[in-house]
Amino acid sequence: MQEIRETYIERIYELKNKKGYVKTVDLAKELDVKPSSVTEMLQKLADEGYVIYEKYRKIDLTEKGLNLARALERRHKAIKKLLMYIGVSEEIADKDACVIEHVLSKESVDKIIEFADKIKV
Repeated sequence: MQEIRETYIERIYELKNKKGYVKTVDLAKELDVKPSSVTEMLQKLADEGYVIYEKYRKIDLTEKGLNLARALERRHKAIKKLLMYIGVSEEIADKDACVIEHVLSKESVDKIIEFADKIKV
């Protein structure tokens, strides 16, 4: 559930930054799932305090959701940067970072971020 939660929050954050707003249909298309699945997850995320969601309205992140999205973005960028540093292509590094970022421990992620801040790619 945590990986799914994080993926939704990341995509909401990315879409909001790219388009200025997020709708259920946009999120469903981005995640390649049915709009009804998005609605169900958004209701859970709203109950948990991560998003502001009302049916047929735009979706937004709460402060809690925004903080998590920024932390996820930083984690993703650090892992991607590390992978590129060791010779992985940018495209593959980006895809792999999407997978890796959800399974690593906090300690490992913190060390990767610390290391990535020191290297240049």
